[in-house]
Amino acid sequence: MSHSILIKNAKLFAPGNPLHKEIVDILTTDGKIMELGVGLMVAANELLDMNGYWVSAGWMDAFGTCPDPGEPWKESIVSYTAAAQKGGFTDVFALCGSSPKADNESVISQVYQAGKNQRATLRPWGLASVGGEGKEMSELMEMKNVGAIAFTDGMHASSSANLRQKLMQYCDSLGLVYSQFPLNKSLSTEGKVHEGVTNLHMGLKGVSSIAETMELAVDIHLATYNQTSLNVLAISCVDSVHMIKEAKANGMPIKAAVPVLNLLAIDEDVVEFDENLKVMPVLRTSADREALRAAVLSGDIDAVISNHTPEDIESKKVEFDYSAWGAATLSWVFPMMLEAFGEESMDQWLQTLTVGNARFVGVKPNEIAIGNDATFTFFSTEEKTIVSKGGKNGTKGWNVPFEGRKLAGKVKGTMIHSCYMEAQ
Repeated sequence: MSHSILIKNAKLFAPGNPLHKEIVDILTTDGKIMELGVGLMVAANELLDMNGYWVSAGWMDAFGTCPDPGEPWKESIVSYTAAAQKGGFTDVFALCGSSPKADNESVISQVYQAGKNQRATLRPWGLASVGGEGKEMSELMEMKNVGAIAFTDGMHASSSANLRQKLMQYCDSLGLVYSQFPLNKSLSTEGKVHEGVTNLHMGLKGVSSIAETMELAVDIHLATYNQTSLNVLAISCVDSVHMIKEAKANGMPIKAAVPVLNLLAIDEDVVEFDENLKVMPVLRTSADREALRAAVLSGDIDAVISNHTPEDIESKKVEFDYSAWGAATLSWVFPMMLEAFGEESMDQWLQTLTVGNARFVGVKPNEIAIGNDATFTFFSTEEKTIVSKGGKNGTKGWNVPFEGRKLAGKVKGTMIHSCYMEAQ
């Protein structure tokens, strides 16, 4: 028997649609959008009154890490997708597995199957090199055939230029997505925070911006020489923004992402040795942050990623030097972005979650249109979100930044597979 749901009084976020920013009703039947309009008078099995809330196509997160299989007490696939749903995401793409690692079809198949029918759909990234060590190419096509969405070695120092060139050529020839994080090993050894005034005050070794831009320049030259596309997993500084903007202006097919924390926080926020802000790429200066924000609004940065990296207290609550890298961010991406940009420019920045992140990994974005899947995110720009640890946020990650801070915006819920789920 068919099941229909009538969504009433929601404010539509769909730039390009004639009803964008209008109060609309949406009728879905068996998970498909059947009608979209103003003041629909139709019968349905279920009524959802979304008065005061926006509705958009379901959000996607292009990159995060999950240590399951291997360390499910830090984060399991179930808790990862629960955290995603709390954050308004209907689809997430994650590099999963710590032991074993996601460098073979067995692990990818396991994660792909486990990622189905969760509170948010999870698709796995595969490691581009064996063990993520940057020495030998993994069996990429075999992993693609069992569900890998794209390939990377994550937020680690770059592999050799020779291997990166082979990966670019191989993936480009087969239509696979390969994404590289630009970081020079020799220029970032033992660095813990951005190299500048703050790291001197803290007495810690720094990670210079040139450690990023030198490798980005190499990747741009390699892609130009080999006539391949370039997909940059994460950038963090103003010089990288300029390089990407110039490459795009010269016609290079290049896409770039930025982690959400790099749009909100800066190196000065780490001065109290907050281990939850020890992230890679490192947080940089206010000038870098403003350049990143401007690039998101201009479209020079294509995607905003959670870079969710959950850790337990034993790995994080130690001396800053020895604390593990990463922050648990998946449940708070939207409030962090609203805090960073404000509602006035939402037409630009929110599309990174509806369109930009999908294109970054090479999948079709969710779209609100008749006949499409009824995959929605509901949210408010008026309500507030208080950042807090604990199971109600989905994630097991202890390393939640800005705990206790009140951020603008709140996720109401999501809809996938004909099922509406509250976020809070």
